[in-house]
Amino acid sequence: MRAVVMRDRRLVVDEVPDPVPGPGQVLVETIACGICGSDKQALDYTDEFLQASRDSGVPTFLFDPGRDLILGHELSARVIAAGPDTPHVPGQNVVALPWAVDTTGGIHGVGYSNEFPGGFGERMVLQAMALEPIPKHVPAHVAALTEPLAVGFGNVARTGIGPEGTGVVIGCGPVGLGAVAALAERGVAPIVASEPSKLRREAALRMGAHRVVDPAVEDPIEVWRELASPGQRLHVWVCAAVPGMINDLMYKVPRETRILQIGAVMTDDVIRPIVGLYKDIQLQMCMVYPHEEYARTLHRIAEGTFDAASLITAEVGLDGVAGAIDSLRHPDDHIQILVRPHL
Repeated sequence: MRAVVMRDRRLVVDEVPDPVPGPGQVLVETIACGICGSDKQALDYTDEFLQASRDSGVPTFLFDPGRDLILGHELSARVIAAGPDTPHVPGQNVVALPWAVDTTGGIHGVGYSNEFPGGFGERMVLQAMALEPIPKHVPAHVAALTEPLAVGFGNVARTGIGPEGTGVVIGCGPVGLGAVAALAERGVAPIVASEPSKLRREAALRMGAHRVVDPAVEDPIEVWRELASPGQRLHVWVCAAVPGMINDLMYKVPRETRILQIGAVMTDDVIRPIVGLYKDIQLQMCMVYPHEEYARTLHRIAEGTFDAASLITAEVGLDGVAGAIDSLRHPDDHIQILVRPHL
C-alpha cells in the first residue's frame, strides 16, 4: 500500500507492506484522517515525545524512531476484511477509538506504533471492539472529526459543569471548538474563546461562544470578568501547547478556578505553586476522556447539532501531507485538514 512514512524524522511517500489483522481486529481502507497537533509534535519533537512516554510509564505511544512510522489517528475508514474469528461487516464505514492490542496483550496507539500504522496510509488494522459504525446519511470523511471533537466534549464532560458554570477556552483548533460546543450544549454562560486566528474565532462563535478574543489584543480572563456574574466559578480549558501559559493563568484567574490542560507542551515548563495554593486553584492534566463521549460525539455529528463539515478547510492526498503539516504550523488559514489517501 502507499503511505506517508515518517523516516529519519522526515515524511516521505512510499510503498509499504499491508498490515495484517489478528484475532479481534479488522483490516480497513482509510477514507479520511485528520492531521492532529500531536502528529506535528511526534515529528518535530520526536525525542521529547518518546521520553515523555518513558518518564510517565505509559508505553502506548512508544515507537522505534529508527523504523518506519505511519502517523494518523483521527480517522474514518471502510471495513474490508477481518482477522480470525472476528465478526465484521464488509463495506461498513466506521470510526474507531485509535488503539490496538498486539499478540502479547500490549496496547498501542494507532499511528504511534511501528506495528499499527495510522491513517496517513491506504489501510489500517483496528480493534473490532473499538469501532463505531458511521450512520449512512453522514459523509464518511466528515465523521473523521469525531476523535478531535470528542477530546473537547469529553474533557468538558469530566468536569460535570452545568448552566451555573462559566468557561474560557484557549485555543480553537478542532479540540478547542469541541470544548466550546460542549459548553454551549450544557447551557454554560458566558463562554469566552481565545484564539489568534480570525478563521477559528469565527468558528468558535458558530459553535456557541458568547465572545471571542484575539489574545494579542485582549486578555480572555479580563473579558470573562466583564461578562461573568458575581460568584460564578470559572473553568479554563487550555487547548493550546504554549509554554508559560499555565503559570500566567494562575496569576490571572480568580480563586477556586479549575484549569484543564489539554494541549501537550513538549518541553519543561515552570509554575509558581504557591500562587495556585493561595488561590485554591485546581490544575488537571487531561489525556483520556470518558470513552462513551466518542460515540456521543459521532451521534452529535449525525444529528447536525453543529456543522462539523464547516471545520474542514482543506483535503489533501498522500503527496500533500508534508506541505499540509507545514501549513498547520501557522494555522491562520486552516482549522482541520483531512488526509484522503485515495484522492
